[in-house]
Parts: sequence; C-alpha cells; structure tokens
Amino acid sequence: MIGFIQAFYHVLGLSINATDGDVWGFVAIALILVGAVFMWFQPQAKEQAPKISKQEKVEPPKAKVEVPKVSKDIEVKEAKISFADRLTKGLSKTSQGVFGKLSSLFGKGLDSGTLDEVEELLYSADMGPATVSEIIEALQEKVKKGEFGPDDFKHFMYEFLKSKMENVQKNVSDELFTFKSGQGTRVIMVVGVNGAGKTTTIGKLATKLTAQGAKVVVGACDTFRAAAVDQLQVWCDRAGATMVRAKEGANPSGVGYDALQTALNEKADYCILDTAGRLHTAGNLMDELKKSKAVLQKLDDSAPHHTLLVIDAITGQNALRQAEEFNKTLALTGLILTKCDGSSKAGSAVSIVSTLQVPITYIGIGESVEDLDQFKLEEYLKALLAL
Repeated sequence: MIGFIQAFYHVLGLSINATDGDVWGFVAIALILVGAVFMWFQPQAKEQAPKISKQEKVEPPKAKVEVPKVSKDIEVKEAKISFADRLTKGLSKTSQGVFGKLSSLFGKGLDSGTLDEVEELLYSADMGPATVSEIIEALQEKVKKGEFGPDDFKHFMYEFLKSKMENVQKNVSDELFTFKSGQGTRVIMVVGVNGAGKTTTIGKLATKLTAQGAKVVVGACDTFRAAAVDQLQVWCDRAGATMVRAKEGANPSGVGYDALQTALNEKADYCILDTAGRLHTAGNLMDELKKSKAVLQKLDDSAPHHTLLVIDAITGQNALRQAEEFNKTLALTGLILTKCDGSSKAGSAVSIVSTLQVPITYIGIGESVEDLDQFKLEEYLKALLAL
C-alpha cells in the first residue's frame, strides 16, 4: 500500500516519501468518496406524514342521518282511568276481602255450615243485622234447591242489594248534579261529624256546579275552626264561588242567614252551607242545627231544599247510628259517602239506605274534584262485588 502511495506521489511530481500515516489518510479519503457516491445513487425517501398533535382531535366524516318528521296533528295522551275503574279499585278491600272469601265458600257447596261462615263475613262487611238476616233467609231457600256456585252467589247478591236500594235511589234530585237556570236559589245544607270530609266535599261540589255556569254562594257556618274556614276559602277562590264568612266564634245561624241573603241579593243559583262538625250524641249541637234551619226559613220557607249528611265509609255501622240521629233532627234528603278508597266496610251504605230510605247522592274515592261523582247504584254494586 505504501508503494502504491509512493507511486501516486511520483506521478504528481512530489518528492515525498510515503509513510504509514499517509496510508491511513488515504484510506479515510477513499471511504468518504465511496459514501458520497452511495448517497448520490440512493432513492429519495417518501415524505413523512405530518405528525398530529395530541391536542388535535381527528373526527371521521359524519354520515347524514335523516330524522323522520313528527306530525303536529298527532297527540300522545295518557290513558285516563274511568271513575268506575277507580271505584272498583277503591272498594277492593271489601270486594276481595269479604265477597272474595264468600265466593270461595260456595265452591265447596252450599250447606248449613257454609251459611254460618257467610253470616260472619257479611257482618264483617258491615251490611247490618237486618240486611244480613234477609240475605241468609234467601240463601237458605237456595240450599234446599241444591247446587249454588260462586258466580251464582255474586249475581244473587247483586240482584238482592239492587232490590234493597233501587227504589230509594230513584228519589235523588237531578238538580244536585246538573245545573239548570231559572230554578231560583237552591239551598243545600251539609252536615256531619268531625272528620267526615264536609269542607272538602263542599269545595268539590261548588267546583262542579260553577264549572257548569252556575253562580254559587258558600256560607262558612263552621265558626269554631278557623282552619276549616280558610280551607273553604281556598276552594271557593279556585271555583269562582262567593264565600260568606264571619269572625271566629260568631253565631253559626247568623252566618247561614247572611249567606242566603247574599245569594238572594246576587240571584245566585246555589247557596251551600258548611256547618260545624258535631257528634250525633251531642243534643245541644243537634238543636243548634234545628235553629239554623228555622233561621233560613225566615228568608225562604222552603229552605234548605237539600239537607245532605256526609258519611265516612270507614266508620261502618256507626255511620248508620249517626244517620239515624241526624235524620231525626233535620229530615235528611240525601247522603254523601266519602273515603270509599280505603274502606273494608263499604257495605254499610246498603243498610243505611234501606233502613232510613234516604238515597246516596255523591260518592267520594279521593282528594281531587274528579274523585267525587254522582252515585250510580249499578256501578257501585259491580265494584262492591267485583263483577
């Protein structure tokens, strides 16, 4: 290698003696030249794709989605449960707890032993002694004739109870439910024991009548409970009815008189009087109702045109005793049965109607206005017996 370099120097005309260092320098120059040639002929690398920052979001192209148009004419409404269905649900404690058990008894066959169980269950439904005795006597005739199944029993009860109440229920005045102009001012006195639901019932009744276009005046004659008067005021404000009230402790008869006078002056269609709750055994308070009635007759000798007793269905047979005393004092023209949505003693209505010969006008199953409706005998019996 040194000889080659020495010859190379000689060609160049250089008088230099080649050494080992010249050899390594020559090798280095050769390597550099070879590398340069290699790089020259190497194909150019493809351009690198631009790097995407971590902060940048790459979203795929969105596909077009067509949303179907909904016609404005289409309305979605919640299914409204009928009053009959709600009544059936409300009376389920009686229909399932009592009449359900009765029906199962007849699946075993009707005999004297079965009749004893039937009698006990009928008493638990508060049907009343007289009504129960009549039912058992009629069933004894069925025993003699032979087979009597669960369905036969329900239909027997339906026809029996209907016969006990039907003629009485025909005496209900339509003017309590349907407003007709030109009938003058009709006075409705509402009575009952504490907690039966008088005030709430009056509020609902006023709402139903004003909704038909009737002009209603309400007299807050319960002057012992300020809370009851305030509650009634709220109902009247909502219903658009005029309310006549006095200071706490005022004479109830005087409030009734003022309310009727206001109704006559304003030519109102209805004057509804909310009396204070009282026990039927409190003689002095019952006499006060007589006085209130007499005071009203100074303005209208036919007033009150309707005297309605509000009965809590939960009280059962005690309601019959209440009704008897109120009837003696005021000669009731109708009953309003409330709180039927939680009672297992709804059968008491049958004995009250048949004993006093006083019809049920309204029936209540809840707190809203829609939960008070005209009493319909067939609807009630079907709900009571789960037919």
